[in-house]
Amino acid sequence: MTASTPSAATVRKVYRELARLIKARPDAQKCLQILQADFRQPLQPNTVATAEQRLDKAEQKLSFLRMTSVKAGPSGQSGRWIYKDGEKLQSDEKGTVRDAKGKVVSNWDGKNLDPDSVRTHKKLLNRAGFVNNAHAKGVF
Repeated sequence: MTASTPSAATVRKVYRELARLIKARPDAQKCLQILQADFRQPLQPNTVATAEQRLDKAEQKLSFLRMTSVKAGPSGQSGRWIYKDGEKLQSDEKGTVRDAKGKVVSNWDGKNLDPDSVRTHKKLLNRAGFVNNAHAKGVF
């Protein structure tokens, strides 16, 4: 092995990550066959493609797949899942969770305000210039 040849560990790392990202695609079987054929193809001494060039091409494909792949959870499904009383509640496309009757499920109501929402509200009021409400009270 020469000094400019990529290490076997580097090649395996790129191959494994490419295979992992390809498995999430709809045409995974066809793409995996292409990946295996490209990586297993021996280097020919009379061709211009070197190991470094082939690894660079694989890394370019890997960066493209990273950009276009959807992040998914460990089960392979992306989204938000909430369990209540041992029952999985579905969320709609906006991320709002509703129970079987269509009622919105939330830990926060009028008596128990969400601290993140309150903090955001105060920041936005300060940003808009509402320091206090003394102007609305008058001199009492």
